[in-house]
Amino acid sequence: MTVSDETPTGRFLHRLMVVMPARMLNRITPLHILIAVAVIGLGAVLAWYGRGDGIRIAASTLPDAVVWLTTFEVSTYLDVVMMLATASALMRFRHLWSSMLNVKARLLMRLKTRRKRSR
Repeated sequence: MTVSDETPTGRFLHRLMVVMPARMLNRITPLHILIAVAVIGLGAVLAWYGRGDGIRIAASTLPDAVVWLTTFEVSTYLDVVMMLATASALMRFRHLWSSMLNVKARLLMRLKTRRKRSR
């Protein structure tokens, strides 16, 4: 980023790696920090009070969750992606169709006003 800061790629990397994270970090308020400390503290107290049972339960369910997520076939993921692409295309087609109807209506209005003027 230092060598090529005037190129489009350098500006993109600067925006991606410096400006955007700084903007996100500026949104953090002391209340966010207090909530994070409270949640971490509560988790630590529960782990200490339960003598690690919660950690063991979470650690034992993680492999099952990963196996469950991987049992779906690739075709399922492809079907979901194709469904989203189709829905997106249909929404664009509807927008195109409504735009064409608007253009047609405007042209008809212009023709009607011209006919009235010519009489």
